[in-house]
Amino acid sequence: MNLKQLAAHLNLSQTTVSRALNGYPEVNAETRARVNEAAQRFNYRPNPHAMRLATGRSHAIGHVLPSDRTLMIDPHFSDFIAGAGEHYSANGFDVLFNVGGPEDERSSIAATRKVAPWTGSW
Repeated sequence: MNLKQLAAHLNLSQTTVSRALNGYPEVNAETRARVNEAAQRFNYRPNPHAMRLATGRSHAIGHVLPSDRTLMIDPHFSDFIAGAGEHYSANGFDVLFNVGGPEDERSSIAATRKVAPWTGSW
């Protein structure tokens, strides 16, 4: 269910539903409770693309890693990947890892550009 459908089900405007879900103080407590209950019942999840457009934030982080093959056998590499993923996830972020060339600036820039649309940067 999307925001428009949720609003139609509740016979409220999309703006009111959005404000209720985001905790705006001008939405009265009864309406907020109604919206939150319906959102939970219908398993409403905000569209991440719409949120990115509305807020200018993606809640995503991109890492460009060197393509050095010895990196994969480094005993700390898997700890880094796991730790980064856990940290970002716990703080509401998605993470994308991409591989650039070894010491090759052009390759790193190309990899960064691949990550940028996903993270909302560049």
